[in-house]
Amino acid sequence: MRIAAVGTVVLACTLAMGSPAAAKADDEKTAAAKRFYETGTLLFDRGEFLDAAKEFERSYRESARPALLYNIASAYDKGGERKKAVENYRKYIAAMPDSPEVASSRARADVLDREAKELDAAKAASSKPAIEAKRQIAPPLPFAEPVTKYTYQTWMPIDGQPYTLIGAGARKVYGFKVYAMGLYLEDEPARKGFPALAARAGGSDHDSLARGDLAHQFVVLGDFGKAALLHFVRNVSGKDTRDAYRVALGDDISKNAPPDLRRDAEAFLALFDDIKDGEDLLIRTSTQGQVIVEAHGQKKLGPTNVRLAHDIWDIWLGQKPISADLKKGMLDRIDTLGR
Repeated sequence: MRIAAVGTVVLACTLAMGSPAAAKADDEKTAAAKRFYETGTLLFDRGEFLDAAKEFERSYRESARPALLYNIASAYDKGGERKKAVENYRKYIAAMPDSPEVASSRARADVLDREAKELDAAKAASSKPAIEAKRQIAPPLPFAEPVTKYTYQTWMPIDGQPYTLIGAGARKVYGFKVYAMGLYLEDEPARKGFPALAARAGGSDHDSLARGDLAHQFVVLGDFGKAALLHFVRNVSGKDTRDAYRVALGDDISKNAPPDLRRDAEAFLALFDDIKDGEDLLIRTSTQGQVIVEAHGQKKLGPTNVRLAHDIWDIWLGQKPISADLKKGMLDRIDTLGR
């Protein structure tokens, strides 16, 4: 998330407009707007986002320049004030509909609005008796994967434990949609590990966390259960699935791989059968590294191998993922672990 540099340009232009007499008459108001903007920019760069938002709001009140609404929204977004961020993103969209930032602002406002509702639901749950609040972390909400439009729930129970959705994307091959994928992490242990990730990333907001590969490594190597729910939008044979994963796990199946790793990788491939358009496939790993595949209402227990489990998640989240777009989508909600 960045603040709009246009704010500086707009205010500078204001100072340059009109006759010297008019400029002098309006000098106090214009100078105040410029001063508030510059203070807000300094605070934003120092990571004091809520104070920056207030300075941008003061500048906006003095200048009425709609470009500043984006700065206000960005600062509230980075500072964790979702409702105020949504309000200002939407004001900005209405005021500057032709801006190149409109699409990203609309998408971000939608995500933040959904997350604000989740947070309100979680607070409501926490006000209930302790035993009830522990049973339900928050009501699950729908989250639509943007390419296939398949709807995931923001959390789901697996083996009696809540797993939180941290992102969703779509897998395409030669331009054809194959499946939507939602990535879930075991909620409690993932949240416990989150502060260390945020400290390394330099912030708990989405942009700081998604920068580089720290968050991807956090997921791949994290000591918590992981689950990928794949919803297929075309028929795929078991052979095609096995062949695809065989290529992706090449080093694990090669003749140079340790015998136990090669054996377990082959056992993983054997878990897959034909799957049809509209069917779901759940691939998950436990903290011990056991691989489990569920499809057609049947659970198949695969091998237990921590190295293999890490390499399976590397298929989607590693340095050379099968799809860069899918990898990016997998972390769209990573910052929810900090709330």
